Amino acid sequence: MKKLLTIIVLVLVLVSCQDKTVRHVQKVAVYYAETDLPWVIYYYDVVGKDSTWVEEKWYHENGVLSLEGKIVDNEREGEFRGYYPTGELMSVGKFVKGKREGRGKIYYKNGVVSTENEYRNGKPAGIWKFYDEEGNMIDVRDYK
Repeated sequence: MKKLLTIIVLVLVLVSCQDKTVRHVQKVAVYYAETDLPWVIYYYDVVGKDSTWVEEKWYHENGVLSLEGKIVDNEREGEFRGYYPTGELMSVGKFVKGKREGRGKIYYKNGVVSTENEYRNGKPAGIWKFYDEEGNMIDVRDYK
């Protein structure tokens, strides 16, 4: 009987300590008037009455994803990817507290790297390399 009473008390304690809020993702979209396809979707984590912006996705007029990335403290954070209207990867870059930071790449539609770049505090920095559509280097610039 003592074991049963102990188990019941433990279950009651665990149940009473649980967080009763439900977390879900809420999407807010803006649409192209001509096509009724999404132009941008903002994702929010919602807990009770509080919401936090956590991600954004932008779309081309044809409905293909244009840009995607995470949001932290209402600013772009981490890797963002851009796409051509045909769906091919166009660019990859990183953000820190809403500003471009670190190395990134821009691609031709055929997948060959067009530009290797670098940003510091949102501004061009370091050595940038430019390539033609066959991958041959055609220019180098130093952003000191």
